[in-house]
Amino acid sequence: MKSILVLTDLSKNAAHAAESAAWLADQLHAGLVLWHCEPKIPVMPGYAGGAMIARAILGPDEGKEAVHDALSKLKDHISGTGGKYKPQLSARYCEGSLQEELRKEIAGQAFEMIVIGASTDCAADHVFFGSDTWKVIETANCPVLVVPPKAGLDQLSKIVFATDFEPEDLKAILYLEELSKTLDFQSEIVHVTLNGENDVGKIEKENAFSRQLVELKRPVSIKEIRGKEVVVRLNRLCVQTRADLLGMTHHQYTFFKRLFSDSVAKKELAHQKIPLLVFPVYQKNHDRHCIWTFSIKNR
Repeated sequence: MKSILVLTDLSKNAAHAAESAAWLADQLHAGLVLWHCEPKIPVMPGYAGGAMIARAILGPDEGKEAVHDALSKLKDHISGTGGKYKPQLSARYCEGSLQEELRKEIAGQAFEMIVIGASTDCAADHVFFGSDTWKVIETANCPVLVVPPKAGLDQLSKIVFATDFEPEDLKAILYLEELSKTLDFQSEIVHVTLNGENDVGKIEKENAFSRQLVELKRPVSIKEIRGKEVVVRLNRLCVQTRADLLGMTHHQYTFFKRLFSDSVAKKELAHQKIPLLVFPVYQKNHDRHCIWTFSIKNR
């Protein structure tokens, strides 16, 4: 049975993300693992929704007790939801480097998804500006879901996925298609184009991408968004279509971070309060495999 890994820093925001993960576990009939990594030196926590201030480091006994208290509260929440499926729950505590300990954790078990809380109302802002969350995304071998404090998944009906016609995007689209069969949502695939891009190269990539979809018998339509303020257009699309979640792949990070650094985009981004789903990209120099592509289908 697959499990969902929930990263927690024991904050209120992280507890909210865990409740969203519990809803996913109910829908997917997956287990739930609450995971906390305590650094050995003082840090500025923020990878799973914590306040960006220095805090005292918990000792092993105190840390384990705090994680189990969080698990107990999550159990109470699940009991009160009335869901038919009660996911198998477990808690894990470790000390050390976030990336190193997470790499060990995911190497020992195939997770369906990693869920983390955002420290701000905007999940994208949380990811792109100085959070440890990006370390999690770089380490992950499964999709990473970032949940803002006031956002939920129980009303999930529309997902917008931004594509650049890369092969990894195709895998993500297929994953979302399989996931939609269980969660019953609609996906809208959009391509963001900056003014001045090489249209010939873009058309070639788009045609190759479309041919792959046809060969896989996937009648997916792709909406084109063009302009110099692509983030604004993408954000407005999410609002206009009442999207409940925004998805992208890891390779788009540099592109989007460049756009999000613009002052106009940052102002517009403040209104983007829906969860963000980031898909990892397999790289040959990493000692891991991209196992997430068809995990829903093969569950």
